[in-house]
Amino acid sequence: MDEITTVRRLWAEVPEGSGEDLRGARGALLAAARAPRPRTWRTRIPRTGLKIALAGGVAAALTAGVLVAEIRPDGSDSRGVAGLPAAPPANARELLERAARTAAAEPEPRPRPGQYVHLTMRTVTYWSMEGAGMQVTGTEERWLPAGGTGPWLRRERQISAAPAPGIPLPSRPPQLQREPEDTLTETPACPSGDAVAASRMALWPLDEAWLRRRVETEAAKATAVPEHLRTWGAVGNLIRDSVFRPSLTAALFRIAARIDGITMVPDAVDAAGRHGIGVTIEEDYTRTELIFDKSTYRYLGERTVATRDRTRSFTTRPLSKAHVDRIVREMVARGADPKESRRELERDGKPRKVTTRTPKGAVIGSTAVVGVDVAQALPSLAPHPSHEKVSC
Repeated sequence: MDEITTVRRLWAEVPEGSGEDLRGARGALLAAARAPRPRTWRTRIPRTGLKIALAGGVAAALTAGVLVAEIRPDGSDSRGVAGLPAAPPANARELLERAARTAAAEPEPRPRPGQYVHLTMRTVTYWSMEGAGMQVTGTEERWLPAGGTGPWLRRERQISAAPAPGIPLPSRPPQLQREPEDTLTETPACPSGDAVAASRMALWPLDEAWLRRRVETEAAKATAVPEHLRTWGAVGNLIRDSVFRPSLTAALFRIAARIDGITMVPDAVDAAGRHGIGVTIEEDYTRTELIFDKSTYRYLGERTVATRDRTRSFTTRPLSKAHVDRIVREMVARGADPKESRRELERDGKPRKVTTRTPKGAVIGSTAVVGVDVAQALPSLAPHPSHEKVSC
């Protein structure tokens, strides 16, 4: 059965097999449910080693017809911001300050109760397949409820695959999931400020001291990572998930501008193919960039690029019976045969050695904000949607 490829992809995502990591791996598993049998591992954006359990997504205050970034045929942004200096920014800190001014100048409209913010993004992900690999381009859409509570929907699909630099394509490339994969998430109504669901970010205060503490809380979840990299990863995650709220991203840009070690990237390309100017911190073998329009400094997206070749080998840990039971239930909910699912999971759940290769120049992961508007309701769900619930 095709769904079992999911199990094989799982190991590259969570070699530890811990309960905390399994939540993210399970999402990757379900997203890959219809892939063919060749072993494939999707390389996760490292985010400086952070394992921040963000619920993902964006929520809240946008009116109908607001477009975050209109893509012209030449890849340029269509709007300008008055009052920005004509000269290029002198350094990364100045670039982020200009990006903050641009974001702060954006309107902060409010949708009516019952409406949904509809966010459209382009994505790029690197897949590793036992000595081979490829770049997979896809789309991601999110429908998020006005007011920050209630169910919201994430819809993903894969569009095309292309070679990654310096590594062969697999002899039997996996079949892409061109049909939409839906995940419906229940957002808590609790008022806890510690609930790091993006839908709750609509209610966050704009006080930079409060936001800095929030960033520090998220960064503290990482271990064995230098402090400036932990902070960069945490603030980058929050920026990515707060594009719906320009005033919030403006404050986060200012926090990012104070991180030690940031540098400018003269030319960076987002997942939609738009060339911009970036801010980054060099890590061990990757560079994670925030990308901005070169003239308006409007946020376009982010990407993580491999800065050197890397071969990674590890031995997986076995799945516990509770984990097997949980994954079987979710696979059955998507139409899989329960007996075959359990048999394959228990067989592939045994420890084994996995080796992945990431070549220099590979885009490990990237997102590009294409557009935002307001929908009156959720669309009809794709067959066999996944269901998640975010706790307070």
